[in-house]
Amino acid sequence: MNDMQNPSTLPRKPVGGIRRVRLAQAQTRAAQAPFAEYELVDDRSSYVETLTADEGLLRVRHTLTLVFDKHQADGWFDRRWLEHCATRGVIAAIETAAGQRLRIGRSERFGEEQALRLERFTYASGTEPGDRPTATLVLASDDTDRAQTDTDDYE
Repeated sequence: MNDMQNPSTLPRKPVGGIRRVRLAQAQTRAAQAPFAEYELVDDRSSYVETLTADEGLLRVRHTLTLVFDKHQADGWFDRRWLEHCATRGVIAAIETAAGQRLRIGRSERFGEEQALRLERFTYASGTEPGDRPTATLVLASDDTDRAQTDTDDYE
């Protein structure tokens, strides 16, 4: 087998998923809320963008699924935060495993009117003895545009 056929020398496609996430509460006033970074459980979070046409009108459904350690999530996401997330929504800045940076929940056309809103929040104990308990936060919004490339520096 030559180097062209050797799997260890072939270029590798980056794995999918989300490497980093920052969330900020959507605001109805001019001031912007600060972004906070949350630690994700490896290789379990995802972003899905679905384009559909309804009677000739394009719609983009943004769905962000974030998986956290349950014990950390207990401290981050209290009832008040989840209620805000359900009513006013949040803006997300994500970095995919492939290095793409996106901002979701804020668009040129609608500003923060179409922020990501809480779809569901679940806890899971795990099924195997070694599984760690997780919390899964699913946020979604509808818009007319795809996610924007994020150029802001949140550091």
